[in-house]
Amino acid sequence: MKRPWILSLAATIMLLWVTGIGVADDEIPGFNERHQAGVRLGAWDNRGDVAPEGGTVNETGTFETDIKSTSFYFEAFFAYRLLPWAMGEISLGTVNRGRVTIAEGGAEDFGNLVLYPMMVQLKLYPLFSTGLRLQPYLTGGGGLFYGRRTVQFTNASYYYSNWEEESGTDFNYVVGGGFDWPISNSIGVDLNFKYMPINFSKTLLTIDSYDAIAISVGVKYMFLR
Repeated sequence: MKRPWILSLAATIMLLWVTGIGVADDEIPGFNERHQAGVRLGAWDNRGDVAPEGGTVNETGTFETDIKSTSFYFEAFFAYRLLPWAMGEISLGTVNRGRVTIAEGGAEDFGNLVLYPMMVQLKLYPLFSTGLRLQPYLTGGGGLFYGRRTVQFTNASYYYSNWEEESGTDFNYVVGGGFDWPISNSIGVDLNFKYMPINFSKTLLTIDSYDAIAISVGVKYMFLR
């Protein structure tokens, strides 16, 4: 299946890089000494198994889904400057993959499939000494990935969360990279992408592979020690 956003991303990266090559004399002083805290917004693209559109649950019930292959992704992060060319970053993300409806005996539960990546990564700046304002970086690390099929509301006369809901966890690695672009001494933006192999220890909506690529644009506050 064609994914036009991949071509758009490649074009954006090339534009940022070409633009950044010419701004060595416009470097933000102290960027390599500052910590970072901010948020990122972007797209979550599924690279794992495809969730079924429907099936059976608890032997007597049925479910229907509207799970998206691409979803909105939100991430909050904090990065601590370890060295001029290295930072340690912790982040918490969330993505709603889509709607899930479960029906049994005339009652229906309405909810969503939500994933929560919690990651610790090392962020490296290979060109930190060049004086470029646009700084490419590489990231690598690991994290806890938690997924849950939740119920927001139901028309049943009773509700047991440990029966209608299900969840899964996985500890796995994450790799990625991006570009940092400080626009003042304290404010910066970035383009970030990461690959997350997610394989839950038990099935969630009958599948266990939720591998994904997340591509996001962030804004951050940068501050000294």
